[in-house]
This record gives sequence, structure tokens and C-alpha cells, in this order.
Amino acid sequence: MNQDPIANSALAPHEPRRISTVAPVGGRLGPEPEDFAVDEIPLYQPSGTGEHLYVRIQKRGLTTPDLTRIVGKAARVRERDIGYAGLKDKHAITSQWLSLPKQALPPEEWELPDSIQVLEASWHGNKLRTGHLTGNRFGITLVDVPEADAARAGSLIEGLRRSGLPNYFGEQRFGIEGKNLPQALEWLRRPPAPRRKQSRFHEKLFPSVLQAEVFNRYLSARYELGFDRLVQGEVVRLAGSGSVFVVENPEQEQPRLESADLVLTGPIFGPRAVAARDRAAELEAEALAPLGLDEAQLDRLGKSARGTRRDAWLPLDDLSFEPLDATSFRVSFTLPAGSYATQLVRELTGGAWLTLRARPQSA
Repeated sequence: MNQDPIANSALAPHEPRRISTVAPVGGRLGPEPEDFAVDEIPLYQPSGTGEHLYVRIQKRGLTTPDLTRIVGKAARVRERDIGYAGLKDKHAITSQWLSLPKQALPPEEWELPDSIQVLEASWHGNKLRTGHLTGNRFGITLVDVPEADAARAGSLIEGLRRSGLPNYFGEQRFGIEGKNLPQALEWLRRPPAPRRKQSRFHEKLFPSVLQAEVFNRYLSARYELGFDRLVQGEVVRLAGSGSVFVVENPEQEQPRLESADLVLTGPIFGPRAVAARDRAAELEAEALAPLGLDEAQLDRLGKSARGTRRDAWLPLDDLSFEPLDATSFRVSFTLPAGSYATQLVRELTGGAWLTLRARPQSA
């Protein structure tokens, strides 16, 4: 990896591949917030006792930072003392849990706009932190589907329900027109900036963009080899746990893959990521190479991007389909935390990469 990253600063995000054998039906995401509904699935339910007030809130047309600012003012607590598990989209109707310190005014005394509703409240022993969620349930409406193609939607969705979906990072991670990736490479070649608010934001965003790019490239290369067969040296996760291990004998482990006891993973590169070996390590190195990073740059990244493994494939067991009229339908499904609903939308509509209406990840 001895390329000059300056020359690579115009690198475009890798385009995730479509996997369905049925042609997309076209159409687009509906324009109203109601056309994109997200309900957070918490990692745990509040216990009913403790020092932190937990409230489940539905918002419409607001970002999560908008929500915490408004709720903090209504509850008379500092915004920074409000906890949440993940960010939710602005152009949607979403529900999520917030935690507030015990001195907060009770929800029945809050004065809130019509765009915010408190759904339930309880107590718990700890503040909510980023990542304290299992996943999200989505309800998405597609409109302007050509009537001649709409009849195929059911077959397309049934095929995806059976096959599942590659767990690509969505276009939102890469920003408008994919600009986050070249900006991340430019950021990496510059000396670290003084620690002020803007630089701290970039020190979190840009490493995650580079990790996402490598993961997406690896995922496409791994898909070409067939996700129904194990590769020598790849890292797999034990289903139902967070435990991972390196596959040393693919033939011996193959029955466990076929019985869904093993889950394929890809690299979120960094010093703490469990390293692949052999052929899988070669694939990961090939995915990283286009970024042209030298050892010093990788070391800098490692200080803020510690690394982990990410599931390579998403089950869609609960994917359902509801026709609304001749040119629109609604799909409902569940995704784990960190996965992107827009990847399913792209499979359905065939929309061009980096042009879908912006949606955040299922945080």
C-alpha cells in the first residue's frame, strides 16, 4: 500500500451491488414523513426503578438532536445529560427511547410541540448510551411505481425475504454525492487539527467513512466467491452471540454455516478487529488497498477507529408487502442496529447509487 493518498483523494465510494435476480420495479420513496416510519427496538426494557427517567417518544420531521434540545428545555435539564441509543431520521416518523436525569420535570408537565409525543415513561438504573439498541422496525412506502411493473413487486419481495440482503453501508455514510470519502482521505493526510468541536466531529466521522468503504469493497469481493461456502481464514460469528473465530478448516465448519450456526462477517478495520488469515486476509487487504494508506496513516486511524467485525448478511424473515394502489405499496421489516433500510429500497426500486432520498442508518 504505497500509493499517494493525495492522488487518491478523489476516490469515489464503491457501489454496492444488487443481488436480486428479479428486475427492480422502479418508483421512489414517498415524500411524506409517514412514508418512512422507524420504531426503535431497545437493547433492554427499563426496570421501573433507578435514577434515570426513561421516556419513549415519537417525533415527526425532527432530527434526534432537535428532539433532545426541545425535550431538554421542556424538562429543564441540560441537553448533554439526555441519553439516546441512536440517531433517527428527520424526514420520517420515528420512535425512540431517551433517558433523563432524575431532576427532570415529569413528562406530564412538559410543554411540547405537536411534532413530539411521549408514548410511555419509566425508570432505570443507567443513562442510555449509543448502541443500547437491538435494531429498528421499518415501514416504508414506495410511490410512482410504473403500473406495468408493480405486479412483480410481490415476487421481488418474496425472493428478498428468502435470500436476505448484503449488509452494505448505505449512501448516507458517504454524504451528498459521496463527498465524505475524498474529504476523509484529505483529512487523513493533513496534520491533526487542534481539539475543537469541528475537528472532534471529523475525527469521529471520517474514520467511520473509511472503514465503511473498505467493508463495502470486501463485501462485494466476498459475494463473488459465494456466501454459501466458507473461505479459508475468514472470521465468522457464532449465531446468537458476539463471539467470533477464524475458520481454519472450511470443510469441517461448512455444516455449521449451512445450519445457520455461523454468521459471515467482514472487516471494520482497526487494531482491535479480529484479523482474518490466508485467503480471507488477502481479500481484506485488496479491499483496503485502493485507499492508498501508509502505515503512519493507518496508525493514526487506529487511535480513533479501534475496529471490529460486522455481519456480512442480513436476514429478512419478517419482510412483508402491502399493495396500496396500482402504483404504490408498503413494505415492513426489521434490521439490526447499524444496518441501512435504503439498501432494501435500492433493491426494490433500482435507484442509482448516491441519488436516493437521504435516510440515516438504522442506528
